[in-house]
Amino acid sequence: MRYNGSFRYKEQRKKQISKAVLAVILSLVVIAAAFFSVYAFSRSVSEKQSENNTLTEKLSADATTEMTMKHGAVCMLTLPEDVDIREVAFTSSDEKIVRVDSAGRVDGIKEGTATVTATDGDFSAACLFTIEAAEKTKAPSEITTAYLANLDTLYANIEKSRDNLYHLTVNRRTNTVTVYTYNEKGEYNVPVRAMVCSCGEGGANITPVGEFRTASMREWATLYGDDTHEFLYGQYVTEFNGEILFHSVPYELKDKQALETWEFNKLGTNASQGCVRLAAADSYWIYKNCPLNTPVSVIDADSSADPLGTPPAVTQNMNNGWDPTDPDKNNPFRDKLPRILNIEDVTLRLGEKFDPMDGVESKDICGNIITDRVTISGKVLTDKPGTYYLTYNVTDDFHLTRSANRTVVVK
Repeated sequence: MRYNGSFRYKEQRKKQISKAVLAVILSLVVIAAAFFSVYAFSRSVSEKQSENNTLTEKLSADATTEMTMKHGAVCMLTLPEDVDIREVAFTSSDEKIVRVDSAGRVDGIKEGTATVTATDGDFSAACLFTIEAAEKTKAPSEITTAYLANLDTLYANIEKSRDNLYHLTVNRRTNTVTVYTYNEKGEYNVPVRAMVCSCGEGGANITPVGEFRTASMREWATLYGDDTHEFLYGQYVTEFNGEILFHSVPYELKDKQALETWEFNKLGTNASQGCVRLAAADSYWIYKNCPLNTPVSVIDADSSADPLGTPPAVTQNMNNGWDPTDPDKNNPFRDKLPRILNIEDVTLRLGEKFDPMDGVESKDICGNIITDRVTISGKVLTDKPGTYYLTYNVTDDFHLTRSANRTVVVK
């Protein structure tokens, strides 16, 4: 039996729902939607990729400079052009508050103030550092590649009313779902979320263009099978055009550990036979945040119609049967972070060649190599004896970040 991206419930849907019961269900869904939105992982679309956020401060012999930074931050001190850093000694007045290495890298260790000085025979300069408490960060409430933006507008809308927050647009050509909220004129043209998807593969199996509205919802729904399965199953299912649905990538069984991984790895391409497939976190977001009667537009356009762009489609290489984005508390991917491997302290001989990336490897939570995304704070001067500190940072497509520290001694 060919999988066609539509669903078929094992039992006929009950149509004799009273208006009172329906009203209660609708109100509960709307409340859940607003709650989930407020506490959703609020990473801006502008933060799609890891960046090296090392601060810099130029020293001057004319006056003491001042620098304020957060606990855990890094600052690289720079010198006037006529000063040779190899002749300069860096010292801290209190290494319990700030430490400085032989290349002028300053680390904020704890709250307080301390002065870092740089001296050689003819040059002397100082910088007074004030270390403030770091802002507390919350762990992401979802693992997703989705891009978020304009959350200030969204939260303002939630404050005004929890009703009619969203309009969904599916671009079947770019396999992108863009979520809009409304502006001050009530026009749904403020993009707040973009999700990668898989629309119909084409021909008879196409996602119809048109204007629709969300209808029934199921946590699980039975789908038509394929050549080897009588039935397949979709998770976090939202109907919006008859048997055309938003749902997760198919599962072979009604079991969160039975994901068709090879189909998950097709996200971002036209792979379904009509429905709009998404990673579990994204189908869940629609399921929880878009109540009955939410408008859905299906368009066929180029990437200019996707204001936030198309998020990356991540390959699942772990073969454990789980969707890595599934919000289920038993998901083995939960609480995982990308890894940075082969970071070891090292001692070098004076003048010895040193490549800080030699042998270093980084992998995301799915086992994909992301070494090219690693950034380094700090530097090593192999022709200057001393101690150097390096921090390796990486952020994967799920917006998850990992750091690793390394000490290099040159003798």
